[in-house]
Amino acid sequence: MFYSARVNLEPLELQMKNLNSRLIASALLATTLTGCGLIGGSDSDSEADYTSADSSTYMRTSATGDVLTTPAGRTVYTYDNDSAGVSNCYDTCAEKWPPVIAPSDAQPMGNMTIIERRDGTRQWAYNGKPLYLYRDDKASGDVTGDNAGGVWHVVR
Repeated sequence: MFYSARVNLEPLELQMKNLNSRLIASALLATTLTGCGLIGGSDSDSEADYTSADSSTYMRTSATGDVLTTPAGRTVYTYDNDSAGVSNCYDTCAEKWPPVIAPSDAQPMGNMTIIERRDGTRQWAYNGKPLYLYRDDKASGDVTGDNAGGVWHVVR
């Protein structure tokens, strides 16, 4: 049998330059995909990091107009039974309407503030109103929880 081996006759300096370019491109792609929520990211669907830009960056078009979303594109809601800086959605309510959790190192930015839930968890708020996801929203841009029970509303 005859075996053929491909031998790279390019100078070592050129080979290293090409390798470095590929490594940098791969790192940039991974960073971009992670930042868009397409890979990696948080351990929880309800965790979001809004600290990289102001809230207008996360306005997305839905069937009912522009709505505020998580960085991953999930629509966020407010609850009329909350008061400024205080969440009143716990237990079975929070199972259906998971709070949008702020990472431990997140900092308030613009209209995006952070409240502390009674269990010590940090939750994102918009102008002081705690933010939630809706369990039955299945895809980016879904707004199926809007006006649920007359007390749940998307942020516009």
